[in-house]
Amino acid sequence: MRMLTKGISAVFILSVCGIAFFAIEPSKHLTVKEVVIAGNSKISPSEIIKRSGIRAGSTSMLFSASKAEQKILENPWVSDVRVKKFFHGKIKVEISENDPFCIVAPEGAEPHYINGQGTRLGVAEPSQGLDFPVISSKEEISPGLMLQAIEILNLSKSSSVLDWSEISEIVVEEAFGIKLLTLDRRFVNFGKNNMKNKWHKVERIIIHSRKKNLVEKDIDISSGEVGVIGYDS
Repeated sequence: MRMLTKGISAVFILSVCGIAFFAIEPSKHLTVKEVVIAGNSKISPSEIIKRSGIRAGSTSMLFSASKAEQKILENPWVSDVRVKKFFHGKIKVEISENDPFCIVAPEGAEPHYINGQGTRLGVAEPSQGLDFPVISSKEEISPGLMLQAIEILNLSKSSSVLDWSEISEIVVEEAFGIKLLTLDRRFVNFGKNNMKNKWHKVERIIIHSRKKNLVEKDIDISSGEVGVIGYDS
């Protein structure tokens, strides 16, 4: 009986030790030891780590990948993110970034990038590139006119006669609307509203002019009905 009791005690002690070993040993593998960040060029690694809540030496079991993704997505440069946890204390963050679509430069304010939906991304800097169309204004741009200016740039992306890359500036004035300036100094006055219809009329005007070997100097389509065209003499 005594031998049986000793045997049971030994099994119990070994079981407890086994549980203790299991509880202590995996913690070495579950501690955050390495954070790998991929796909970022506009957002610094420190910004990503701060937003994610990752802490070196913390237990990865308590780290929520989904919550980290939500926090990282709050940075406007981020279009998509995937956070993965690995058993040996490694966390990988894969970033997809928004590309600048144009620069917004209201007078007296810091120029900044926006994407094709109008979301502000960050301050325009030479290191990020400055070769983008500029939406400019001498006053604060109302949301309605800003959307119309962005609509013109989006329409130009699929145009065969007035491409996005040919546009230098879009001047926005609350009183008069929108005027487009090309790199070769041609003007198109769109005025306000009905940008899609006006854009297609401008395309037809340019196509017609090219067939006659003419180069328009300026086009005024602000009325929405008749285009007034000036040609180089």
